[in-house]
Amino acid sequence: MILTSQLAQQIVDNIMPIVHQNVNIMNDAGIIIGSGQKHRLGTFHKGAKDVIDNGAVVEIFPEDLARYPGSLPGLNWPIVLGEQTVGVVGVTGHPDAVRNTAELVKMVTELILERETLMGEFRSQSHLHEQFATLLLSEHAAASYPQLEARAKMLKFDLTLPRLVAVANVRPLLESAYHHYGSFDLVSARTQESLLQRLRSSEVIAPADMIAFLENRMIILKHFPAATDAKAVSAWGAAFVRLIDADNPAASLRLGLGSLVSSPLKLRDSCQEALFALDNARGGQAIASIYEFGLLASYLLRSPRGLGTCNAVKDLQEKLTARIDAKYDMRNTVRHLLDNNLNLTLTAQALFIHRNTLVFRLKKLEQLTGLKPGHDINHAILCKILCG
Repeated sequence: MILTSQLAQQIVDNIMPIVHQNVNIMNDAGIIIGSGQKHRLGTFHKGAKDVIDNGAVVEIFPEDLARYPGSLPGLNWPIVLGEQTVGVVGVTGHPDAVRNTAELVKMVTELILERETLMGEFRSQSHLHEQFATLLLSEHAAASYPQLEARAKMLKFDLTLPRLVAVANVRPLLESAYHHYGSFDLVSARTQESLLQRLRSSEVIAPADMIAFLENRMIILKHFPAATDAKAVSAWGAAFVRLIDADNPAASLRLGLGSLVSSPLKLRDSCQEALFALDNARGGQAIASIYEFGLLASYLLRSPRGLGTCNAVKDLQEKLTARIDAKYDMRNTVRHLLDNNLNLTLTAQALFIHRNTLVFRLKKLEQLTGLKPGHDINHAILCKILCG
């Protein structure tokens, strides 16, 4: 890590009100880059240079000043990060009087620098994730696929796994942090880091998943086995929201879930579905999934192309076609039901079947797809879309 003048002065300014002693921080050339005595900034400190050269503490007593140009009485400790001396921290005063203070200042300084190093790594990793997610979810993903593959390999992200996109609105969390600490980039970064640490230390986020922050939204590329059903997806979403709310009860986190897809190039569609679910959830609804029939019907009415791209629709079509259409003449049954304004008696007459047979078929439809066209307008809309 390169110890900058700005960071060194920030550390000095934060430590001095606590220890009530002048503190100096010197770089690896022995130049004072942070000090409570501003007139000494940029000057050479011989004691610090000796610390850098020898890796040992230098104690300067009043009678030693002639041997240490640019120095005052005090203690000078090496700042060590990862077994490397990156600078020197000194506390001004008689060595016997400031020995304990100097050791404390060294420890605090190293802790701050370790934290800044981790934050730098976090910002760098987050930036890579943001760039990757932005490209993966863009309309240019197919044309840029070789580039995506290269970045995925670097990030150890398996593009072949089935995934869905979940989108969380983290604006309330950021606004809460800004309210307490001010609207600064550092506050935003540390809030995001705190969220990531909490999620990654839980069972909610697995190593195969990726999280990226895009503006005020958290994008989760979540892996599920291909056969995962809608209930399991919603259960995961509930666990996700509970985890965040436990630490931030006032944030009222909201989460939108797209459909599970097998191809990375379809994740853009899943993302659009998740955003739609998030933006069109019923008031107070914390988790909104495109698998919910009400949201799915609204999505298809507003985005007709979803009929060919939305896997939630394809799942329903598969159930309708592969399991019950041939055996129960289900498509024709549903068409007649809708043509007869959901009137069971008229529908049975049109199909030349007994009313009880029709009721049985509709129970099978509900059992295997969850659709109840006679009880919910959104279910009826979906049936109309699926059966034509």
